[in-house]
Amino acid sequence: STIDRSVAQAAGFQQAFDAFAAECAKQGNCPLGRDPSKATAAFQALSRPLVDRPLAVGDRTLTYPDAITGVTQALYVSSAWPALAQGISALAKGDGTILLLLADLYLDRHADGSYGNAIEAFDVISCVDEERTTDPAAIADGAAREQAAAPYRDSGRGVVAARDKCAFWPVPPTSTPHTPHVAGLPPTVVVSTTGDPATPYAAGVDLAKALGGTLLRVEGEQHGAVLAGSSCVDNAVSAYLVDLTLPTAGTDCRFDT
Repeated sequence: STIDRSVAQAAGFQQAFDAFAAECAKQGNCPLGRDPSKATAAFQALSRPLVDRPLAVGDRTLTYPDAITGVTQALYVSSAWPALAQGISALAKGDGTILLLLADLYLDRHADGSYGNAIEAFDVISCVDEERTTDPAAIADGAAREQAAAPYRDSGRGVVAARDKCAFWPVPPTSTPHTPHVAGLPPTVVVSTTGDPATPYAAGVDLAKALGGTLLRVEGEQHGAVLAGSSCVDNAVSAYLVDLTLPTAGTDCRFDT
């Protein structure tokens, strides 16, 4: 269901946050401290005051949602973790510049202050692809489950059972949760990364099984793996697309170092 998928994704981002915290803790100057088990609480202590007191950043402000968006953006790829550490360090000193820049990247904000339409396009697609949830009790339950799955983005203010934009979308949904059945589907390769926060690994496992396809497992902490820094993945995918050669069952790949 849509709520189950959202909760699973929230857990994926918390997994990425925890991996970032563990790596950060190895550094002597980690802004979240040297104990990864306390990193979420440390971040909450830094971010939650923004709910009432956003930080001025030039003629703009870093709000609490901005800070969470900035952190989430940096969790998509482990190569952004150093910038995330710098952003959280700056936040601890009352400077929200880096986290706001990361949020701008996520929201497709341009240098002139205008925005692309990627977020709007995502909303349009999601509102017709996903189940529509309008029951306040179901909304509250889903929000509570998401907060429990990703406490790094829990504001501490409880949940609000407000309907989202999709509840009012003028075009009805066109899909319901289902196992795909595609007549005549040729052998398919599904690439799934163990530490992918946005499309968790288990979803790739389920998709490969549903399609009767071959799973290419990738060890790593980032969203997406094709043409993203793994010659093992790129060679396997190229062989499939060019020569229709399937990777050997059980093949594991990693990102190049």
